[in-house]
This record gives sequence, structure tokens and C-alpha cells, in this order.
Amino acid sequence: MAKGVLAAGALTLGATPFGTATGSAQREQTAVFSNNYYPEAGFDIVSPLQTSATVEILQADGEPVPEISQPDEWTGYIIRYDIGDVREAGITTFLFTRGQRLSAGNRGTIGEDASVLSSQLNLLSTSVTEETETGPQPLEEDEIDAFEEAIRDDDDDPENGGE
Repeated sequence: MAKGVLAAGALTLGATPFGTATGSAQREQTAVFSNNYYPEAGFDIVSPLQTSATVEILQADGEPVPEISQPDEWTGYIIRYDIGDVREAGITTFLFTRGQRLSAGNRGTIGEDASVLSSQLNLLSTSVTEETETGPQPLEEDEIDAFEEAIRDDDDDPENGGE
């Protein structure tokens, strides 16, 4: 795919304070192609990009842009949007982060607000939230009571050997 096509679609999501460094604040930011900005849309994180591919995409004519002076500080990802009934053949694009690591296999959500980050690369700034897998959650006490009652009711059913 031609770099120009990739750069023309680039969109940067999110800028929230991450921490401070001497002289300037580091920022947590996220990026994806602007023609693929879908506010509040969920997506799957497919896999990370190689650093060299991320750097190339985040440059204009092989040179860094002022807003992204160090593209090697960014991490690129392939994502697939889950929009309506098209999840199986969802929109696949790139997303870039600085100061935040995402994990392949997890899901995320694009923020609803955006602003221009780089007009030269057609990048917007917004937020992104990663949803991590937490595994099975313990049942609440009322759920346990309802489950135990259902078992007792089932044991009393003559079809199940009950009285």
C-alpha cells in the first residue's frame, strides 16, 4: 500500500495527561486515519505494527511533521471496528499510541470528541479506552440464592426424580 494513501487516511486519537518530564509534560495519545474515525465505536485490537512501519506512516515525504517530531515514540496497531452488523467483515485500519500500550486480542472504544492533531497527515486527537478481559466474576449473593433455589426446585420436580 502506498505511503501516501496511508498518510492521507491517518487520524490521531486522544491526548490526556500521562506524566511529567523535566521541561515538558509527556502525553498519552492515540492515532488512526481520519477517514476511519467513528466516534464511540468499539474495535478489536488485531496486532501491533512493526516500528519501522509506524515511523514511515507517521511521516510526510520521509520527514517528521512538527506535531509528531519523533514518530519512533509511537506504537502502531491494526484494529478492526465493530460497527453494526459488519463485525465479521469490519473496517480494518491503523491506530497509533504514544505513552500507552494496547494488547492484541483486547477490545477498545474510540472517544466521542476529536480535534485536529496534524492537518498535514490528516490526524485527529481524541481518546481511546481499552477493555481488558477480566475473566469470570464471582456471583453476587442474590444470584447464588436464586441459583440454589432453582436447584432445589429442580430436585422437587417429579420428572427429575423428585417428589
